[in-house]
Order: sequence, then structure tokens, then C-alpha cells
Amino acid sequence: MDQRAEQSIAREGLLLRGKASQVGMTSHANLRKLRDFLGAEAASRGLEWILGVASYRGVYEVLLPVQQRLLAEMSGEDFDRLMDSGSIISIAYAFPEEAIEAIAVETDEGYDMERWRTYAGEYERLNSALDETAKGIAELFGGFALAATLDVEGGIEKAVDYYPVAVSHRVAAEQSGVGWRGRNELVVSPVHGSAVRLASVVTGLPLERTPPLEEDCGDCRACLDACPILAGKDGLENYRENCLRYMKSLGLERSVCGKCVKACLGSPRIRATREAADKP
Repeated sequence: MDQRAEQSIAREGLLLRGKASQVGMTSHANLRKLRDFLGAEAASRGLEWILGVASYRGVYEVLLPVQQRLLAEMSGEDFDRLMDSGSIISIAYAFPEEAIEAIAVETDEGYDMERWRTYAGEYERLNSALDETAKGIAELFGGFALAATLDVEGGIEKAVDYYPVAVSHRVAAEQSGVGWRGRNELVVSPVHGSAVRLASVVTGLPLERTPPLEEDCGDCRACLDACPILAGKDGLENYRENCLRYMKSLGLERSVCGKCVKACLGSPRIRATREAADKP
């Protein structure tokens, strides 16, 4: 269940690196300190958060080959050590509900585009907050941060252009229990649906792992019903390319649509989980 830290913590004297016989206790203590740090960071920004920790090897083995090569290059001479005992920390910040409610609001003249841009603005704010938090975690715990998103020179014309330049946060989030892969191909959290942004941190510090969720979307089709591209994705040769073209066709400032995100958060499945989480 998500937590909100009530106060910030000191950055010194936090981490334990114990001997082999103490690794279990050490990794658990470090996970607790990581949660405290992330909770304080999120609280300072008024955001809700999720945290997961996966094995480096577990994430690496699920990545596309081109992303495996990129992660290995980033890891440098530490690659073998990380494959043996390293971790990838997955962090998520949730969109405020008002940003999600601003998506695809219809008026007599069509969509309220000015309001819809609220979502893109929050998208940018969360990415920036995640990058700052991920860098803070990397500095404190050791390792390196993987940015929430990348600004590729010249922009992304095709979805496949992104694969060689970014390690998948979705894989790290799935492997660490932050969420599962939804029918909209986004990570779905039990409480926040797919209304989250993600970043990751690679570290060799002993950390207790958080297992993948044994959940999926079940019979929910909310996102498929909300988007014409998703509705027909099984018949598309490349769903992601069609999704990118559709988002660009909407005339938004950024290629971030959010229709499926809004549908997911408002689905009966996620609403029920959120209501249960809100009960004392």
C-alpha cells in the first residue's frame, strides 16, 4: 500500500552494507530507509508514490536485446557484479486526479484542448520530479539514475526509435511489483491504475526485493473502449506506431494523449481498490 512520509530524513548515516551473514537484515533495513527517503521526497511535492525493487538480472533478461546492450554499456565495468547481486529500483509518482479529469473533455465545439493541456503540463512536472528524486537516490544509495523520459534530438518519429536510447521503466516496474502490464501496454498499479510516471535507479547496494504482482486486468476493457487504436490493436501490425500517429493527430502540444489512462483510473476495478485503500 502506498505511504506518505511525514517528515524528511537526514542524508547521512543511513545505509548499511553488512557482511554476508548480515545481508538479509541489511537489505531489509536499506529498503526501509529507501522508502523513508522516497516518502519524504514525494511529500515535499504533494505527490503519492510507489516503490519497488527488482534484481538487476531479472530486469536485464526481460529487456529487448537493444536495451540489454544499452544497460550493459551504462553499467560499464560493474556489469558482472550487478548481474550477480545488483538491483534496479523502480519509483512511481501518481498524477493528481484533476490532471486526469482534464483529459479529453468534450464540449459543443469538440474537445476542450486548453484543459487537456493540463495533463501534458503535469506529465512534464512529474518527469522532472522523478528525475530529481532518482538522482537523489543514486547519490545517497550509490548507482546511477535512468531518466523518466528522454528528449531525443529531432524528436521521435517512430516508436522503435526510442528502444535503442532508453531502458524500459515498464519492465523494472513489472519485475518489482509496482504494477502489471495492462491492456493499454502501460504499467497498471492496483491503486493508481496507469495514472503514474516512472523512473528507475540501478544500484549495487544490498536491498530487499519486492516481488512482481500476481494480478492482471482480468475482464476489464475500459481502456480498449476509450481508444479507437487500442480497440483494434490485435489487428495492427505495430500497435505502438499507430498509437504514436494517433496522438500526433490530436494536435496536442506533446504526443501525450491520456485517454486510456483516464479510462483505467475510472474503471470499476481500480475505483474499488481506491475506495478500499481510503477506508480507515
